[in-house]
Amino acid sequence: MRVEAIVKLGGSVITAKDKPMIVNNRALNRLASEISASELEKIVIVHGGGSFGHPLALKYKLNEKFTGSEEQIAGFTITHRAMLKLNERVLEALGRKGLKVAPLPPLAFATLASGSLKSMFYEPFINALNMNLTPVTFGDIVFDSDRGFSIVSGDLLMSELSRKLQPLKAIFTIDVDGLYVDDPKYNPDVELITEATVAEVEPLLSRLRFKSSDATGGIRFKLEQACRIACAGIDVYIVNGLKPGRLFKALKGEKVRGTLIKGVR
Repeated sequence: MRVEAIVKLGGSVITAKDKPMIVNNRALNRLASEISASELEKIVIVHGGGSFGHPLALKYKLNEKFTGSEEQIAGFTITHRAMLKLNERVLEALGRKGLKVAPLPPLAFATLASGSLKSMFYEPFINALNMNLTPVTFGDIVFDSDRGFSIVSGDLLMSELSRKLQPLKAIFTIDVDGLYVDDPKYNPDVELITEATVAEVEPLLSRLRFKSSDATGGIRFKLEQACRIACAGIDVYIVNGLKPGRLFKALKGEKVRGTLIKGVR
């Protein structure tokens, strides 16, 4: 079995980032259509939390050490339930386009230690793929042996699943056209990096100046995980999920505006 692609549906794409608990239905439905139209048979989908997960994780300080407070314990459940609600919307959108999906919440298959991955149970993903189902997972709050609980981001799941399943490609959909050395939302003259090696991307990490209220590390952490995937010999595409057709082109291996981080071979 060869996995054809692992795709991240960015939280900033499928939700209204500045409006808590609101789905960007137009973007989500279109991305589901593009995945379906690609006709890829072995694909894994990961989605971010956007306005469902990040504000709650920050509000309840879920990336900090467990204090035992009733508020933090309540926040654990509230945040997880919010992510389940978003996941249900993603599953519905994919199902309407004919995909047979298998929801896999990370709370049930992953644990962390001091915020870093400690263990991950991959067999459900392999079983689902062998049954011609599309596994769908997401960034979530999980148990942490040192802190009590921590957030496992969709970007970390992308990295770990890619390294284990060895897909032909990994694709991140975000809300800009790809990788820049500055935030194009604030610097419209900055140039898009269309293709790069890991050796070329790594020096840029310390120079990135993106503004972020992301509870999971933002663009820098995303690129660190993208480089980990590329170091495993897998091509990584970063494309704008808000622009029609770009995910489809990346899935089909067609020329697309975005950034390609070439797998190390």
